[in-house]
Amino acid sequence: MRRDFAFALLVLSSVFLAACGGSTNPTPMGNGNTIPMSLTIGDTPPSGVAVLFFEASITGATLQPLDSKKAPVTVMTTPVEVEFGHLQTDTAFLSLANVAPDTYSSLTLTFANPVLTIVNHGAPIGSSCASNTVCQLTPSLNSSSTTLSGAPFPITLDMDSVFGLKLDLNVNTSVQGDLSITPAVTVAHVTHRHNSDEGQEMENLDEVEGQVTMLGTNQFTLMNARSGQSFTISVDQNTTFQDFDRAACTANPEDFTCVKTGQILDVDLREDDTGTMLAKRVEFEENASEQAIKGTITSVDSNTQFHMVVFREEPDANGISEGSQVAVTIAPNATFQVGREEMGEFGGFDIFGFSFASGADLLVGQDVQIRPGTVTSSGSVVTVMTDLVRLWPSQVTGQVASVNSSNGTFTLTNLSPLFTGATPHITTINVQTLAEMDLMDFFNGNSPAVGDTVSVKGLLFNTSTTPTLVTRTIRHDGE
Repeated sequence: MRRDFAFALLVLSSVFLAACGGSTNPTPMGNGNTIPMSLTIGDTPPSGVAVLFFEASITGATLQPLDSKKAPVTVMTTPVEVEFGHLQTDTAFLSLANVAPDTYSSLTLTFANPVLTIVNHGAPIGSSCASNTVCQLTPSLNSSSTTLSGAPFPITLDMDSVFGLKLDLNVNTSVQGDLSITPAVTVAHVTHRHNSDEGQEMENLDEVEGQVTMLGTNQFTLMNARSGQSFTISVDQNTTFQDFDRAACTANPEDFTCVKTGQILDVDLREDDTGTMLAKRVEFEENASEQAIKGTITSVDSNTQFHMVVFREEPDANGISEGSQVAVTIAPNATFQVGREEMGEFGGFDIFGFSFASGADLLVGQDVQIRPGTVTSSGSVVTVMTDLVRLWPSQVTGQVASVNSSNGTFTLTNLSPLFTGATPHITTINVQTLAEMDLMDFFNGNSPAVGDTVSVKGLLFNTSTTPTLVTRTIRHDGE
């Protein structure tokens, strides 16, 4: 199973500095003669093991000029922690820098501090992970760096071009038999266009999450706890605001006046070749006094308790760490909600007849957000009481087994061991597509066909007989 994730290394001209004076974004480097560039990356989990959480620090990125007498050009100055496992269809922001016009022969990435959480439904893996267990590991790095020097290198950048690289990190190759890590990265896609091609975005930067630290005129600053980065984000008349009714905002329709300092927000961004970060969608998660924890369900024990592996918390919650498994107890008065991102204009999920209203609707493989209340520990088991369970878009990879074009549905098989090893086993997922689909990496705009391996992002419902995933985002796996 291939899981694609992405981070963007955005190399921007000095125009960005002038346009965003006072920004708390990382400061670009270099002189005034620089070229916009983007860098993205993807991954593939090992066979027989479901990677639920895979985090590592990206500590550096350098371009080597073709002229070996020239010093490498640093395009990243601050280490950033990246959680790769939940970015199959998304793009996460990494850094800003400036690159001078030149011909470059290679790109070197450096890594540190990997953390891996897996569910193993196969044979025991040494003494580290027994069969049918969830294991959190701190694997060693056999190599802390990798250098890409094959095609499309050498790359020539001039002042009239905008350049982007998409990279694939193959987890199946990167994770060794002893569970150590040797990063295996390849170039998957190249984007090259001229500055005169107006109206094109450099990169979609999905799922930027954090706490609002500053408000300005039609912009706000968002601090991400994991990476320590701050993002200065602008809004315009096309920005949509969602779920601010839970923040007691009375604006109708919801607008920028609903955004307050301290709020925890989830933002979809787009970035153009001027370096402006513009919010496409701003979704309220929690108020300043609350915490938002997201996890992937690994087992449903009853209608009042389930286990999940935490992949994101904003801000940090005492007694809970990202990558750890927690037992979640649902309070008797708990609220069940559905994230609106995948529903778009429909504004809700009930139009499809799907239910997420109680513990009976929980399912292994769902991504959910909880609001942690009491946290207790007994040995290695951490139990969290919650009064909120919110269905969040999951990202599922599989092979298309059948397509029904008349109703916009298809089926996925060859699923992750997370599903096939669950109790009861989940071997097939029905996918319901919506209007205005975002089809990524499909050739000539084609839709999924039988035999394709795809990653699908959407809301996963526990429907009778076979689970259903409702989506607007599908990414083709070309491998």
